[in-house]
Amino acid sequence: MAAGALLRELGSDAGRVEVSSAGTAAWEGQPATASTVEVAGREGIDLGLHRSRRVTPALLRDADLVLVMERGHLGAIQALGAPRDNTHVLNEWPSPGDPELPVSDPFGASMEAYEECWRRIRHHVRRIAPFVREALRTRSA
Repeated sequence: MAAGALLRELGSDAGRVEVSSAGTAAWEGQPATASTVEVAGREGIDLGLHRSRRVTPALLRDADLVLVMERGHLGAIQALGAPRDNTHVLNEWPSPGDPELPVSDPFGASMEAYEECWRRIRHHVRRIAPFVREALRTRSA
């Protein structure tokens, strides 16, 4: 959901950045849940072709910025070699972030949980997109 939301929020700048998604406990090749597809689809974001993958050291090494949904994920990806300086919890980056709106994985929960997760992701993505755009401008300058 977060990758799709960020690409949508970046609009015309989306083609200038590679946004990918991977999980710390993902089963390889699984489709997004029906609830995920439905919630994102309401805003025109098609996740029907999405397939899960597990995060790898190579993905982390190649990333300029790694955003995790939950604080507990930080340790898992840092153990795989993610640099501390470019690895952050979505609701905490950029500082001071919005720590009172954490994002929790709704897997297996109610539709309302998926909808709340989506609202929080969209909130954070709207908040961080300007920083991503600025980084793109700085890099191409």
